Amino acid sequence: MLYYQIIKGIIMEKFSLIIILFAALITPLITARFHIQRMPTAISEILMGIVIGKTGLNIARPDTSVQYIANLGVIILIFLGGMEIDFSLLEPKKDKTIYSPLGTSFTGFMTILFMSILLSGVLYLTGIFTDFVLAVILFSTIALGVIISLLKEVGLLQTNYGQTILLTSAFGEFIPLVALTIYSAVQQRHYISVLGLPVIFIIAIILLHRFNRIYVFFDKIDKATTQLDIRLAFFLIFTLVTFAEQIGAESILGAFLAGAVMKLLKPKPDTEDKLSSIGYGFFIPVFFITTGVNLNLRTLFTNWDAVLLIPIFLMAFILSKAIVYFVFRKRFGRRYAAGASIVTATTITLVLPILQVGRNLKLISMAQSGAITLAAIITCLVCPILFNKILKTEE
Repeated sequence: MLYYQIIKGIIMEKFSLIIILFAALITPLITARFHIQRMPTAISEILMGIVIGKTGLNIARPDTSVQYIANLGVIILIFLGGMEIDFSLLEPKKDKTIYSPLGTSFTGFMTILFMSILLSGVLYLTGIFTDFVLAVILFSTIALGVIISLLKEVGLLQTNYGQTILLTSAFGEFIPLVALTIYSAVQQRHYISVLGLPVIFIIAIILLHRFNRIYVFFDKIDKATTQLDIRLAFFLIFTLVTFAEQIGAESILGAFLAGAVMKLLKPKPDTEDKLSSIGYGFFIPVFFITTGVNLNLRTLFTNWDAVLLIPIFLMAFILSKAIVYFVFRKRFGRRYAAGASIVTATTITLVLPILQVGRNLKLISMAQSGAITLAAIITCLVCPILFNKILKTEE
């Protein structure tokens, strides 16, 4: 029996990538078959990972190669998040009568940050969650990628309302990323890394300046067998990720800056499509499914302290964004303000790498990480549905 278990474990490790890729293939087919396409793809992939992983059938046991692909997946996911930022929204409007979403979105995020600090203080003082700073970073994050997809589906991405939510979400991804990098460096006592943090931004600016002139030249010499724009994108990713790691920063910050640099180079629409195809076609599904595979809910539900965190963090994710209502109400009215406060509570994209950093630094346990992940998954299931209902009511 023991030998059988050993042989089974070896086989499962060897075929884990095939199992995960097959799961990635059939997940959208299953959601289409049962008419649940409204569920964010990331959530359906995590749920599929739970089914085939430690919690469910336990037929997928990722080895180092699968984990490496999953790590690349989160890097490319954050890179594509950086590419989604519309930098024209940050430009001051010459005509003062034209609405600019910058002021509203920045004020909105600052209220989220204030509420996150308040809620984290309550959890710290009550002893429910003792890492105050990590809680602030978690509560202030917003799932930029999920929200962009949702705004595209409902046709709001190009409206003033959609742009304001988009920019608020961008703040909710970039600022927590920087905060996580600084906090991680302090926890590891790499204080020089904090001083070296501007270096990664300087490198990003140098890369932007260097490639800004020759990027136009790419169109003249590019061909199907060279794909220079894709090669440049991966060069930017690995350059900034490598430098970020060398100065003690988080790799995902380098990936985000690489996406921002690529966006500022103004790539062709088909470049973004090709990069999205590579990311969402292979690397990113492996990351989300592997996250579900590694999530052991059986162990989680035997730890009642961790189980208690699920409703607490779920309420905190929602309450930290509820205050956005008062910022959006002045500009868009009550219903759309309520929709903004609900949709910005959607959080999963950055929560997963934050929790991974927390586990690596031994700031949180695996059970706590699983509980917080489950709370984030619930926000992605509930908040988009409520947002769509509010919009339908308004219509």
